[in-house]
Amino acid sequence: MKLKIRPLIARRYILVAAFLGLAYLIGYLTAEHALFPSRYIARAESLANRVIAKFVAKPAPAKTVNPPRDVDTIFVTLHVEELAVPISRNGEGGGLTSVGDELLLLGHEGSIFLVRDDAAQPTRIAAPANGFDDYVAAAESDKYKDLDHKFVWFRYHDILHYSEPGSSALVVSYTEYLADSECYGTAIARLELPPGFDSVLDVDASAADWTVVYRTQPCLPLKKQWRALEGHMAGGRIAYRAPHKIILGNGDYHWDGVYAPESFAQRPDNDYGKVLEVDLQAQTAKIVSLGNRNMQGVLVDDDGQIWVTEHGPRGGDELNRIVEGNNYGWPKNTLGTEYNLLPWPGSESYGRHDQFARPVYAWVPSVATSGLTQVHDFTPSWDGDLLVATLRSKSLYRLRIMEDRVLFAEPIIIGERIRYVHQHSDGRIVLWTDARKLLFVTLGSATHTYAGIEKFIAESDYDAPKQQKLTSAIESCAKCHSFDADVNVGAPALGAIYEGDIAATAYAGYSPALRSMSGQWTAGELSSYLSDPQAFAPGTTMPDPGIDDPAIIDGIVEILRHVRNEPQ
Repeated sequence: MKLKIRPLIARRYILVAAFLGLAYLIGYLTAEHALFPSRYIARAESLANRVIAKFVAKPAPAKTVNPPRDVDTIFVTLHVEELAVPISRNGEGGGLTSVGDELLLLGHEGSIFLVRDDAAQPTRIAAPANGFDDYVAAAESDKYKDLDHKFVWFRYHDILHYSEPGSSALVVSYTEYLADSECYGTAIARLELPPGFDSVLDVDASAADWTVVYRTQPCLPLKKQWRALEGHMAGGRIAYRAPHKIILGNGDYHWDGVYAPESFAQRPDNDYGKVLEVDLQAQTAKIVSLGNRNMQGVLVDDDGQIWVTEHGPRGGDELNRIVEGNNYGWPKNTLGTEYNLLPWPGSESYGRHDQFARPVYAWVPSVATSGLTQVHDFTPSWDGDLLVATLRSKSLYRLRIMEDRVLFAEPIIIGERIRYVHQHSDGRIVLWTDARKLLFVTLGSATHTYAGIEKFIAESDYDAPKQQKLTSAIESCAKCHSFDADVNVGAPALGAIYEGDIAATAYAGYSPALRSMSGQWTAGELSSYLSDPQAFAPGTTMPDPGIDDPAIIDGIVEILRHVRNEPQ
Protein backbone atom coordinates (compact mmCIF):
# COMPACT_ATOMS: atom_id res chain seq x y z
CA MET A 1 0.00 0.00 0.00
CA LYS A 2 1.35 3.41 -0.99
CA LEU A 3 1.44 6.13 1.59
CA LYS A 4 -0.66 9.11 0.49
CA ILE A 5 -0.05 12.59 1.82
CA ARG A 6 -3.03 14.89 1.81
CA PRO A 7 -2.51 18.20 -0.03
CA LEU A 8 -2.82 20.24 3.17
CA ILE A 9 -0.12 18.20 4.93
CA ALA A 10 2.08 18.39 1.86
CA ARG A 11 1.77 22.17 1.83
CA ARG A 12 2.73 22.24 5.50
CA TYR A 13 5.87 20.22 4.78
CA ILE A 14 6.76 22.64 2.00
CA LEU A 15 6.23 25.65 4.29
CA VAL A 16 8.32 24.10 7.06
CA ALA A 17 11.13 23.31 4.59
CA ALA A 18 10.97 26.85 3.20
CA PHE A 19 11.09 28.32 6.71
CA LEU A 20 14.10 26.21 7.65
CA GLY A 21 15.88 27.19 4.46
CA LEU A 22 15.18 30.87 5.10
CA ALA A 23 16.40 30.54 8.69
CA TYR A 24 19.60 28.91 7.51
CA LEU A 25 20.18 31.67 4.96
CA ILE A 26 19.59 34.40 7.53
CA GLY A 27 21.94 32.69 9.96
CA TYR A 28 24.65 32.38 7.35
CA LEU A 29 24.34 36.02 6.27
CA THR A 30 24.36 37.38 9.81
CA ALA A 31 27.48 35.39 10.67
CA GLU A 32 29.28 36.11 7.41
CA HIS A 33 28.58 39.83 7.32
CA ALA A 34 28.35 40.52 11.06
CA LEU A 35 24.78 41.83 10.87
CA PHE A 36 22.89 42.94 13.97
CA PRO A 37 21.77 39.58 15.47
CA SER A 38 25.19 37.97 15.10
CA ARG A 39 26.62 40.12 17.86
CA TYR A 40 24.21 38.63 20.39
CA ILE A 41 24.66 35.14 18.96
CA ALA A 42 28.43 35.46 19.25
CA ARG A 43 28.22 36.63 22.85
CA ALA A 44 25.81 33.86 23.84
CA GLU A 45 27.95 31.27 22.09
CA SER A 46 31.09 32.52 23.80
CA LEU A 47 29.41 32.31 27.23
CA ALA A 48 28.10 28.81 26.49
CA ASN A 49 31.54 27.64 25.40
CA ARG A 50 33.11 28.92 28.63
CA VAL A 51 30.48 27.18 30.76
CA ILE A 52 30.94 23.91 28.89
CA ALA A 53 34.73 24.10 29.09
CA LYS A 54 34.54 24.69 32.85
CA PHE A 55 32.38 21.72 33.73
CA VAL A 56 32.87 19.19 30.94
CA ALA A 57 36.12 17.29 30.44
CA LYS A 58 34.91 14.12 28.80
CA PRO A 59 36.22 12.76 25.50
CA ALA A 60 34.55 14.73 22.76
CA PRO A 61 32.74 12.74 20.10
CA ALA A 62 35.01 12.43 17.09
CA LYS A 63 35.02 10.36 13.99
CA THR A 64 37.07 9.70 10.93
CA VAL A 65 35.46 11.86 8.26
CA ASN A 66 36.95 10.04 5.27
CA PRO A 67 38.51 6.59 5.12
CA PRO A 68 42.30 6.40 5.34
CA ARG A 69 44.03 7.02 2.05
CA ASP A 70 47.47 6.98 0.49
CA VAL A 71 49.07 9.96 -1.23
CA ASP A 72 51.95 9.48 -3.64
CA THR A 73 55.02 11.72 -3.50
CA ILE A 74 58.21 11.56 -5.52
CA PHE A 75 60.17 9.52 -2.95
CA VAL A 76 57.59 7.90 -0.68
CA THR A 77 53.91 7.16 -0.35
CA LEU A 78 52.10 8.83 2.54
CA HIS A 79 49.26 7.32 4.56
CA VAL A 80 46.66 9.85 5.76
CA GLU A 81 44.07 9.30 8.48
CA GLU A 82 41.49 11.88 9.55
CA LEU A 83 39.94 12.91 12.84
CA ALA A 84 37.16 15.47 13.24
CA VAL A 85 37.38 17.92 16.14
CA PRO A 86 34.13 19.28 17.64
CA ILE A 87 34.68 23.04 17.51
CA SER A 88 31.41 24.86 16.92
CA ARG A 89 32.23 28.56 16.63
CA ASN A 90 32.76 29.73 13.07
CA GLY A 91 36.31 30.70 12.12
CA GLU A 92 39.79 29.36 11.41
CA GLY A 93 43.12 29.42 13.18
CA GLY A 94 44.88 27.83 16.13
CA GLY A 95 47.93 25.60 16.36
CA LEU A 96 49.52 22.37 17.55
CA THR A 97 52.29 21.47 19.97
CA SER A 98 53.70 18.38 21.68
CA VAL A 99 54.05 18.02 25.43
CA GLY A 100 56.18 14.92 25.74
CA ASP A 101 54.27 12.17 23.95
CA GLU A 102 50.96 14.09 24.16
CA LEU A 103 49.62 16.22 21.32
CA LEU A 104 47.79 19.49 22.09
CA LEU A 105 45.49 21.41 19.77
CA LEU A 106 44.55 25.05 20.30
CA GLY A 107 41.34 25.98 18.50
CA HIS A 108 40.80 29.39 16.95
CA GLU A 109 38.29 30.23 19.67
CA GLY A 110 40.57 29.19 22.55
CA SER A 111 39.61 25.59 23.31
CA ILE A 112 42.59 23.37 24.17
CA PHE A 113 42.33 19.66 23.37
CA LEU A 114 44.45 16.64 24.15
CA VAL A 115 44.46 14.67 20.89
CA ARG A 116 44.56 10.89 20.80
CA ASP A 117 44.19 8.65 17.76
CA ASP A 118 40.44 8.30 18.11
CA ALA A 119 39.31 11.42 19.99
CA ALA A 120 40.03 15.03 20.79
CA GLN A 121 39.50 15.41 24.53
CA PRO A 122 38.93 18.86 26.10
CA THR A 123 41.48 19.72 28.76
CA ARG A 124 40.86 21.73 31.91
CA ILE A 125 43.23 24.42 30.66
CA ALA A 126 41.40 27.62 29.78
CA ALA A 127 43.12 29.91 27.30
CA PRO A 128 44.17 33.40 28.40
CA ALA A 129 41.40 35.99 28.06
CA ASN A 130 41.47 37.69 24.67
CA GLY A 131 38.71 40.26 25.09
CA PHE A 132 36.42 38.73 22.48
CA ASP A 133 33.25 39.50 24.43
CA ASP A 134 34.43 43.07 24.96
CA TYR A 135 35.04 43.45 21.24
CA VAL A 136 31.55 42.14 20.42
CA ALA A 137 30.11 44.61 22.93
CA ALA A 138 32.10 47.46 21.42
CA ALA A 139 30.92 46.48 17.94
CA GLU A 140 27.28 46.88 18.98
CA SER A 141 27.85 50.21 20.71
CA ASP A 142 26.76 53.48 19.13
CA LYS A 143 30.40 54.47 18.67
CA TYR A 144 31.40 51.47 16.55
CA LYS A 145 28.19 49.89 15.27
CA ASP A 146 28.59 51.45 11.81
CA LEU A 147 32.05 49.96 11.28
CA ASP A 148 32.49 46.72 9.34
CA HIS A 149 33.09 43.91 11.84
CA LYS A 150 34.00 40.31 11.07
CA PHE A 151 34.14 38.29 14.27
CA VAL A 152 35.41 35.10 12.63
CA TRP A 153 38.77 36.83 12.10
CA PHE A 154 39.26 37.36 15.83
CA ARG A 155 41.34 34.36 16.84
CA TYR A 156 43.96 32.58 18.87
CA HIS A 157 46.98 32.09 16.63
CA ASP A 158 49.44 29.56 18.01
CA ILE A 159 50.54 27.41 20.95
CA LEU A 160 53.90 25.91 21.86
CA HIS A 161 55.44 23.98 24.73
CA TYR A 162 59.03 24.43 25.84
CA SER A 163 61.19 23.07 28.62
CA GLU A 164 64.21 24.62 30.28
CA PRO A 165 66.04 23.60 33.45
CA GLY A 166 63.52 24.01 36.23
CA SER A 167 60.70 25.14 33.95
CA SER A 168 58.08 23.64 31.65
CA ALA A 169 55.53 25.98 30.14
CA LEU A 170 52.95 26.61 27.45
CA VAL A 171 53.01 29.81 25.40
CA VAL A 172 50.02 31.11 23.43
CA SER A 173 49.80 33.96 20.92
CA TYR A 174 46.48 35.65 20.13
CA THR A 175 44.75 38.82 19.04
CA GLU A 176 43.64 40.75 22.12
CA TYR A 177 41.05 43.53 22.43
CA LEU A 178 41.51 45.89 25.39
CA ALA A 179 38.17 47.39 26.37
CA ASP A 180 39.56 50.19 28.53
CA SER A 181 41.71 51.50 25.69
CA GLU A 182 39.32 50.46 22.88
CA CYS A 183 42.20 49.02 20.86
CA TYR A 184 43.80 45.72 19.86
CA GLY A 185 47.08 44.00 19.11
CA THR A 186 48.93 40.71 19.50
CA ALA A 187 49.58 39.27 22.96
CA ILE A 188 51.96 36.55 24.14
CA ALA A 189 50.97 34.72 27.34
CA ARG A 190 52.79 32.02 29.31
CA LEU A 191 51.47 29.26 31.60
CA GLU A 192 53.91 27.53 33.94
CA LEU A 193 53.07 23.81 34.13
CA PRO A 194 53.23 22.05 37.51
CA PRO A 195 56.34 19.94 38.14
CA GLY A 196 55.99 16.20 37.75
CA PHE A 197 52.57 16.09 36.09
CA ASP A 198 51.80 12.82 34.31
CA SER A 199 49.40 14.15 31.69
CA VAL A 200 48.11 17.46 30.45
CA LEU A 201 44.70 16.19 31.59
CA ASP A 202 45.99 16.55 35.17
CA VAL A 203 46.55 20.29 34.72
CA ASP A 204 43.76 22.61 35.85
CA ALA A 205 44.31 26.24 34.83
CA SER A 206 42.02 29.23 34.47
CA ALA A 207 42.45 32.19 32.14
CA ALA A 208 43.81 34.17 35.09
CA ASP A 209 46.66 31.68 35.60
CA TRP A 210 48.38 32.86 32.40
CA THR A 211 50.92 35.67 32.52
CA VAL A 212 50.91 38.10 29.61
CA VAL A 213 54.62 38.54 28.85
CA TYR A 214 54.26 40.92 25.91
CA ARG A 215 51.74 43.06 24.08
CA THR A 216 52.63 44.53 20.71
CA GLN A 217 52.92 48.29 20.49
CA PRO A 218 51.14 50.53 19.84
CA CYS A 219 47.66 49.25 20.61
CA LEU A 220 45.72 49.70 17.36
CA PRO A 221 42.37 51.53 17.08
CA LEU A 222 39.43 49.93 15.29
CA LYS A 223 39.65 50.86 11.61
CA LYS A 224 37.03 52.91 9.83
CA GLN A 225 38.51 51.83 6.52
CA TRP A 226 37.74 48.33 5.21
CA ARG A 227 37.20 46.04 8.24
CA ALA A 228 37.47 47.30 11.82
CA LEU A 229 39.75 44.50 13.07
CA GLU A 230 41.45 42.13 10.65
CA GLY A 231 42.81 39.35 12.82
CA HIS A 232 43.39 37.13 9.80
CA MET A 233 46.24 39.50 8.88
CA ALA A 234 47.90 39.22 12.30
CA GLY A 235 50.28 36.38 11.47
CA GLY A 236 50.85 35.45 15.09
CA ARG A 237 52.88 32.28 14.63
CA ILE A 238 55.56 31.62 17.22
CA ALA A 239 58.69 29.47 17.60
CA TYR A 240 60.92 28.79 20.60
CA ARG A 241 64.52 29.99 20.57
CA ALA A 242 66.67 28.95 23.51
CA PRO A 243 67.15 30.29 26.04
CA HIS A 244 63.74 31.73 27.03
CA LYS A 245 63.07 33.54 23.74
CA ILE A 246 60.04 33.43 21.45
CA ILE A 247 60.19 34.40 17.79
CA LEU A 248 56.92 36.06 16.79
CA GLY A 249 55.87 36.77 13.22
CA ASN A 250 53.64 39.78 13.83
CA GLY A 251 51.58 40.77 10.79
CA ASP A 252 50.50 44.28 9.89
CA TYR A 253 46.76 43.67 10.53
CA HIS A 254 46.20 45.23 7.07
CA TRP A 255 47.63 48.56 8.18
CA ASP A 256 49.31 48.96 4.80
CA GLY A 257 48.14 52.30 3.46
CA VAL A 258 45.56 50.62 1.21
CA TYR A 259 43.24 48.83 3.63
CA ALA A 260 44.06 51.35 6.37
CA PRO A 261 45.02 55.03 6.38
CA GLU A 262 48.60 54.31 7.50
CA SER A 263 51.32 51.78 6.67
CA PHE A 264 53.36 50.38 9.57
CA ALA A 265 55.67 47.67 8.18
CA GLN A 266 58.47 50.04 7.10
CA ARG A 267 58.45 52.10 10.28
CA PRO A 268 60.73 51.06 13.18
CA ASP A 269 58.54 52.82 15.76
CA ASN A 270 56.01 49.98 16.00
CA ASP A 271 55.79 46.16 16.16
CA TYR A 272 53.58 45.51 13.10
CA GLY A 273 54.83 43.93 9.89
CA LYS A 274 57.84 42.72 11.87
CA VAL A 275 59.59 39.60 13.13
CA LEU A 276 60.05 40.08 16.87
CA GLU A 277 62.15 38.31 19.48
CA VAL A 278 60.24 38.23 22.77
CA ASP A 279 62.21 37.66 25.98
CA LEU A 280 59.99 35.60 28.28
CA GLN A 281 61.95 36.55 31.39
CA ALA A 282 62.48 40.27 30.78
CA GLN A 283 59.03 40.56 29.15
CA THR A 284 60.46 42.76 26.42
CA ALA A 285 60.80 42.45 22.68
CA LYS A 286 63.15 43.64 19.97
CA ILE A 287 62.64 43.96 16.23
CA VAL A 288 64.56 41.31 14.27
CA SER A 289 63.33 42.33 10.81
CA LEU A 290 60.86 44.72 9.26
CA GLY A 291 59.00 45.00 5.95
CA ASN A 292 57.07 41.76 6.51
CA ARG A 293 53.34 41.35 5.83
CA ASN A 294 51.40 38.38 7.22
CA MET A 295 53.54 35.53 8.50
CA GLN A 296 51.51 32.33 8.87
CA GLY A 297 54.52 30.11 9.52
CA VAL A 298 57.57 30.68 11.77
CA LEU A 299 60.44 28.24 12.29
CA VAL A 300 63.79 28.20 14.05
CA ASP A 301 65.68 25.44 12.21
CA ASP A 302 68.36 23.04 13.42
CA ASP A 303 71.06 25.63 12.72
CA GLY A 304 69.25 28.39 14.61
CA GLN A 305 68.16 30.23 11.46
CA ILE A 306 64.73 31.86 11.40
CA TRP A 307 62.39 31.08 8.50
CA VAL A 308 58.94 32.52 7.85
CA THR A 309 56.24 31.85 5.29
CA GLU A 310 54.52 35.05 4.37
CA HIS A 311 51.28 35.86 2.58
CA GLY A 312 51.69 38.33 -0.23
CA PRO A 313 48.75 40.14 -1.77
CA ARG A 314 47.43 38.57 -4.99
CA GLY A 315 50.58 36.58 -5.90
CA GLY A 316 53.97 36.72 -4.23
CA ASP A 317 53.67 34.40 -1.24
CA GLU A 318 57.19 34.19 0.18
CA LEU A 319 59.60 31.99 2.08
CA ASN A 320 62.01 34.32 3.85
CA ARG A 321 65.20 33.51 5.73
CA ILE A 322 65.20 36.16 8.44
CA VAL A 323 68.50 37.89 9.05
CA GLU A 324 68.55 40.37 11.93
CA GLY A 325 68.38 43.93 10.67
CA ASN A 326 67.06 43.03 7.22
CA ASN A 327 64.18 44.84 5.57
CA TYR A 328 62.04 42.55 3.40
CA GLY A 329 60.35 45.32 1.51
CA TRP A 330 56.64 45.21 2.28
CA PRO A 331 54.71 47.19 1.07
CA LYS A 332 57.28 48.92 -1.18
CA ASN A 333 58.39 45.67 -2.82
CA THR A 334 56.13 42.70 -3.54
CA LEU A 335 55.75 40.10 -6.26
CA GLY A 336 51.98 40.40 -5.91
CA THR A 337 49.33 42.81 -7.13
CA GLU A 338 46.10 44.28 -5.85
CA TYR A 339 43.16 41.91 -5.99
CA ASN A 340 41.72 43.98 -8.85
CA LEU A 341 44.84 42.94 -10.86
CA LEU A 342 46.35 46.45 -10.78
CA PRO A 343 49.91 47.04 -9.51
CA TRP A 344 50.21 47.32 -5.75
CA PRO A 345 49.99 51.05 -4.87
CA GLY A 346 53.39 52.50 -4.07
CA SER A 347 55.32 49.47 -5.32
CA GLU A 348 58.78 50.70 -6.28
CA SER A 349 59.83 47.81 -8.54
CA TYR A 350 56.64 46.33 -9.95
CA GLY A 351 56.96 42.58 -10.49
CA ARG A 352 60.68 42.56 -9.68
CA HIS A 353 61.47 42.88 -5.93
CA ASP A 354 64.72 44.59 -6.93
CA GLN A 355 65.09 46.46 -3.66
CA PHE A 356 65.34 45.26 -0.06
CA ALA A 357 66.02 41.66 1.01
CA ARG A 358 64.57 39.22 -1.52
CA PRO A 359 62.67 36.07 -0.57
CA VAL A 360 64.50 32.75 -0.77
CA TYR A 361 61.49 31.45 -2.71
CA ALA A 362 58.20 32.91 -3.92
CA TRP A 363 55.00 31.29 -5.13
CA VAL A 364 53.50 32.99 -8.18
CA PRO A 365 50.54 32.68 -8.38
CA SER A 366 49.71 32.52 -4.69
CA VAL A 367 49.18 29.22 -2.90
CA ALA A 368 48.26 30.95 0.41
CA THR A 369 51.12 29.72 2.58
CA SER A 370 50.32 28.90 6.19
CA GLY A 371 52.15 26.67 8.70
CA LEU A 372 55.83 25.72 8.54
CA THR A 373 57.94 22.98 10.13
CA GLN A 374 61.18 21.06 9.64
CA VAL A 375 61.12 17.26 9.25
CA HIS A 376 63.18 14.97 11.49
CA ASP A 377 63.47 11.15 11.53
CA PHE A 378 60.48 10.63 9.24
CA THR A 379 62.21 9.04 6.25
CA PRO A 380 65.79 9.60 5.07
CA SER A 381 64.62 11.13 1.78
CA TRP A 382 62.75 13.87 3.71
CA ASP A 383 64.77 14.48 6.86
CA GLY A 384 65.90 18.08 7.24
CA ASP A 385 63.46 19.40 4.63
CA LEU A 386 60.91 22.12 5.31
CA LEU A 387 57.18 21.46 5.01
CA VAL A 388 54.98 24.40 4.09
CA ALA A 389 51.21 24.13 4.52
CA THR A 390 48.93 26.00 2.13
CA LEU A 391 45.31 27.09 2.11
CA ARG A 392 44.41 27.95 -1.45
CA SER A 393 46.28 25.12 -3.17
CA LYS A 394 45.23 22.60 -0.45
CA SER A 395 48.71 21.10 -0.54
CA LEU A 396 51.91 20.60 1.37
CA TYR A 397 55.10 21.83 -0.22
CA ARG A 398 58.30 19.98 0.65
CA LEU A 399 61.27 22.29 0.28
CA ARG A 400 64.87 21.12 0.08
CA ILE A 401 67.13 23.92 1.34
CA MET A 402 70.75 23.89 0.20
CA GLU A 403 73.17 26.80 0.47
CA ASP A 404 70.32 29.05 1.66
CA ARG A 405 68.30 28.47 -1.50
CA VAL A 406 65.43 26.16 -2.42
CA LEU A 407 66.73 23.27 -4.49
CA PHE A 408 63.19 22.06 -5.19
CA ALA A 409 59.62 22.59 -4.00
CA GLU A 410 57.53 19.43 -4.28
CA PRO A 411 53.74 19.99 -4.16
CA ILE A 412 51.86 17.22 -2.32
CA ILE A 413 48.12 17.50 -2.90
CA ILE A 414 46.15 16.84 0.29
CA GLY A 415 42.79 18.26 -0.79
CA GLU A 416 42.17 20.34 2.36
CA ARG A 417 42.90 23.93 3.38
CA ILE A 418 45.82 23.23 5.72
CA ARG A 419 46.12 25.79 8.50
CA TYR A 420 48.98 24.23 10.45
CA VAL A 421 51.67 21.55 10.07
CA HIS A 422 53.46 20.01 13.04
CA GLN A 423 55.64 16.94 13.53
CA HIS A 424 54.62 15.18 16.72
CA SER A 425 57.14 13.61 19.09
CA ASP A 426 56.21 10.13 17.81
CA GLY A 427 57.33 11.09 14.28
CA ARG A 428 53.90 11.55 12.73
CA ILE A 429 53.24 14.68 10.71
CA VAL A 430 49.97 16.25 11.88
CA LEU A 431 47.95 18.72 9.81
CA TRP A 432 45.20 21.00 11.15
CA THR A 433 42.69 22.03 8.52
CA ASP A 434 40.09 24.76 8.17
CA ALA A 435 37.47 21.99 8.04
CA ARG A 436 38.36 21.37 11.72
CA LYS A 437 39.97 18.05 10.98
CA LEU A 438 43.31 16.65 12.07
CA LEU A 439 45.17 14.65 9.43
CA PHE A 440 47.78 12.19 10.68
CA VAL A 441 50.45 11.52 8.07
CA THR A 442 52.71 8.45 8.21
CA LEU A 443 54.60 6.45 5.63
CA GLY A 444 52.16 4.66 3.36
CA SER A 445 51.81 0.99 2.54
CA ALA A 446 53.62 1.33 -0.78
CA THR A 447 56.74 2.43 1.08
CA HIS A 448 56.57 -0.64 3.32
CA THR A 449 55.82 -2.92 0.37
CA TYR A 450 58.96 -1.86 -1.47
CA ALA A 451 60.98 -2.17 1.73
CA GLY A 452 59.65 -5.73 2.06
CA ILE A 453 60.64 -6.49 -1.52
CA GLU A 454 64.15 -5.17 -0.91
CA LYS A 455 64.43 -7.35 2.18
CA PHE A 456 63.13 -10.39 0.28
CA ILE A 457 65.75 -9.93 -2.44
CA ALA A 458 68.54 -9.36 0.08
CA GLU A 459 67.67 -12.60 1.92
CA SER A 460 67.32 -14.68 -1.26
CA ASP A 461 69.83 -17.32 -2.38
CA TYR A 462 70.82 -15.23 -5.41
CA ASP A 463 74.41 -14.05 -5.61
CA ALA A 464 75.11 -10.30 -5.70
CA PRO A 465 74.94 -9.89 -9.50
CA LYS A 466 71.60 -11.72 -9.66
CA GLN A 467 70.23 -9.64 -6.80
CA GLN A 468 71.18 -6.48 -8.66
CA LYS A 469 69.50 -7.72 -11.85
CA LEU A 470 66.35 -8.64 -9.95
CA THR A 471 66.30 -5.23 -8.25
CA SER A 472 66.65 -3.51 -11.63
CA ALA A 473 63.83 -5.62 -13.06
CA ILE A 474 61.52 -4.69 -10.16
CA GLU A 475 62.39 -1.01 -10.60
CA SER A 476 61.46 -1.30 -14.29
CA CYS A 477 58.10 -2.82 -13.35
CA ALA A 478 57.52 -0.04 -10.81
CA LYS A 479 57.79 2.64 -13.50
CA CYS A 480 54.22 1.72 -14.46
CA HIS A 481 52.86 -0.64 -11.80
CA SER A 482 52.35 -0.43 -8.05
CA PHE A 483 53.22 -3.48 -5.99
CA ASP A 484 50.40 -2.61 -3.61
CA ALA A 485 47.07 -4.37 -3.98
CA ASP A 486 44.82 -1.42 -4.74
CA VAL A 487 46.83 1.32 -6.50
CA ASN A 488 45.59 0.92 -10.07
CA VAL A 489 46.81 4.24 -11.50
CA GLY A 490 48.20 4.02 -15.02
CA ALA A 491 48.56 0.23 -14.90
CA PRO A 492 47.14 -2.73 -12.94
CA ALA A 493 48.27 -3.13 -9.33
CA LEU A 494 50.53 -6.15 -8.85
CA GLY A 495 50.08 -6.69 -5.13
CA ALA A 496 47.28 -9.26 -5.40
CA ILE A 497 47.49 -10.72 -8.89
CA TYR A 498 49.36 -13.94 -7.99
CA GLU A 499 46.80 -16.77 -8.29
CA GLY A 500 44.14 -14.14 -8.91
CA ASP A 501 41.88 -14.01 -11.98
CA ILE A 502 43.42 -12.53 -15.12
CA ALA A 503 42.39 -8.89 -15.76
CA ALA A 504 40.46 -8.82 -12.49
CA THR A 505 41.90 -5.77 -10.70
CA ALA A 506 40.08 -2.42 -10.59
CA TYR A 507 42.27 -1.09 -13.41
CA ALA A 508 39.99 0.31 -16.14
CA GLY A 509 42.44 0.24 -19.05
CA TYR A 510 42.89 -3.48 -19.72
CA SER A 511 43.34 -4.39 -23.38
CA PRO A 512 40.64 -6.51 -25.06
CA ALA A 513 43.30 -9.19 -25.39
CA LEU A 514 43.57 -9.68 -21.64
CA ARG A 515 39.88 -9.04 -20.93
CA SER A 516 38.95 -11.91 -23.24
CA MET A 517 41.13 -14.37 -21.33
CA SER A 518 39.96 -16.61 -18.54
CA GLY A 519 41.89 -18.43 -15.86
CA GLN A 520 44.26 -17.31 -13.15
CA TRP A 521 47.73 -15.84 -12.92
CA THR A 522 49.50 -19.04 -11.89
CA ALA A 523 53.28 -19.11 -11.64
CA GLY A 524 53.42 -20.71 -15.09
CA GLU A 525 51.08 -18.15 -16.68
CA LEU A 526 53.02 -15.26 -15.17
CA SER A 527 56.31 -16.67 -16.40
CA SER A 528 54.92 -17.08 -19.92
CA TYR A 529 53.50 -13.55 -19.95
CA LEU A 530 56.75 -11.97 -18.73
CA SER A 531 58.78 -13.97 -21.23
CA ASP A 532 56.72 -12.88 -24.28
CA PRO A 533 53.59 -10.79 -23.63
CA GLN A 534 52.45 -10.78 -27.29
CA ALA A 535 52.76 -14.54 -27.62
CA PHE A 536 50.74 -15.03 -24.43
CA ALA A 537 48.01 -12.48 -25.29
CA PRO A 538 48.24 -11.14 -28.86
CA GLY A 539 47.24 -7.45 -28.85
CA THR A 540 48.11 -6.76 -25.21
CA THR A 541 49.41 -3.27 -24.48
CA MET A 542 52.05 -4.66 -22.13
CA PRO A 543 55.49 -3.96 -23.67
CA ASP A 544 58.08 -6.69 -23.77
CA PRO A 545 60.11 -6.30 -20.54
CA GLY A 546 63.16 -7.69 -22.33
CA ILE A 547 64.12 -10.15 -19.61
CA ASP A 548 66.19 -12.94 -21.12
CA ASP A 549 67.23 -14.69 -17.92
CA PRO A 550 64.62 -17.29 -16.79
CA ALA A 551 66.00 -17.05 -13.25
CA ILE A 552 65.11 -13.35 -13.08
CA ILE A 553 61.59 -14.09 -14.35
CA ASP A 554 61.26 -16.78 -11.69
CA GLY A 555 62.46 -14.24 -9.12
CA ILE A 556 59.81 -11.71 -10.17
CA VAL A 557 57.12 -14.38 -9.90
CA GLU A 558 58.37 -15.28 -6.42
CA ILE A 559 58.18 -11.62 -5.43
CA LEU A 560 54.58 -11.43 -6.72
CA ARG A 561 53.77 -14.50 -4.63
CA HIS A 562 55.51 -12.89 -1.63
CA VAL A 563 53.63 -9.56 -1.79
CA ARG A 564 50.31 -11.40 -2.29
CA ASN A 565 50.81 -13.49 0.83
CA GLU A 566 52.51 -10.93 3.08
CA PRO A 567 50.31 -8.37 4.89
CA GLN A 568 50.68 -4.91 3.38
